[in-house]
Amino acid sequence: FCMQQAVLEHYPDVVVEYGFINRDPSMRFNQAAFTQLQKDIAHMEHTTATNKDIEYLKHTCPYLSAEYLQFLASYRFNPTVDIACSLDEMGALELKIRGKWTQVILYEIPLLSMISSAYFSHVDTDWNYTGQLEKITAKGSQLVDASCEFAEFGTRRRRDFKTQNMVVCALSQLHCGPGQCTGTSNVYLARKYNMKPVGTVGHEWTMAIAALEGTYENGNSLALRKWHATFKGSLGIALTDTFGTTAFFANFDRQLASLYAGVRHDSGDPFQFIERVHAHYTKIGISPATKTIVFSDGLDPEKAIRVRKYCAKYAVNCSFGIGTNFTNDFLCASDPTKQSKAANIVIKLLKCGDRYCVKLSDVTSKHTGDACEVERAQTSLTRLGLLD
Repeated sequence: FCMQQAVLEHYPDVVVEYGFINRDPSMRFNQAAFTQLQKDIAHMEHTTATNKDIEYLKHTCPYLSAEYLQFLASYRFNPTVDIACSLDEMGALELKIRGKWTQVILYEIPLLSMISSAYFSHVDTDWNYTGQLEKITAKGSQLVDASCEFAEFGTRRRRDFKTQNMVVCALSQLHCGPGQCTGTSNVYLARKYNMKPVGTVGHEWTMAIAALEGTYENGNSLALRKWHATFKGSLGIALTDTFGTTAFFANFDRQLASLYAGVRHDSGDPFQFIERVHAHYTKIGISPATKTIVFSDGLDPEKAIRVRKYCAKYAVNCSFGIGTNFTNDFLCASDPTKQSKAANIVIKLLKCGDRYCVKLSDVTSKHTGDACEVERAQTSLTRLGLLD
């Protein structure tokens, strides 16, 4: 919702295009899964925000403006017009979303969860819920006892809704300790279990602004300033890896760094990142101890605990957003010694108007966008010394 509000304020008439990306070519769909997905997509046109929903958001998320909540109250999905979805003869799913950015920005998360659910309902069915409640309780307890602050970020790649419901319910009932579960990114489940709805800005915000404003060099700073103009310090965690962390830190001067509560790590080596964050804040005259790093890249409890200890070494605050490891961590029913592979799927912004959008992650395999535009962005940033 927060990203839709920012788009409504700054770019209300921009037309965009998104595309589905399956990072695991072995993940193929059958007709039954595709049929379920089509039905789920069609059903989206009946989804609306009730008066009670709007009142909940008004009191729970004060950073959402009255103007935005009025817009949301009348918002309707229009999947017949906005979404093109097909299945080729090899079982590869193709999906594109196109329309006004304000209209189509909310599709990504529900569509990804529908795709995963359809796949695990009809293609990979060699799994069950045995031990899931005990597993998530143990994970949550391990994190709490290790003084970790963490949130559940698992909607996009959850195995299905039942799994995520079980996970959030268990996390809401964890024992008190030095750490805590700070909330969930699923607003429905946050409300259901009296937890805090939490989240951060996504890559598409910076990707789009860089494309629309015609600058990779200053794309981060423009995106950060526009975000702050909308939320006035709320939701103040800056995403660092849209065009690589070198380009980000070049834009993240003392003025901007003072406006933001911290930064988010979403690709690359987290331990090297801690060192870079500490060095950057120190260089610009800000105490790293006053800032927070949010880690959200492929975490499990063991990795989060190691990262927290390293943050403590550098006196930097930290918290964690854990997704797939919470909501899609299963064993094969036929052989419980084998891991049931989770989906590795994303939906990324491809175009804003007639301009291509790209992401240059700190991990090359996560680069997304038109190949020629990716090369152009890399060349431009490398020439400026802003790309490692």
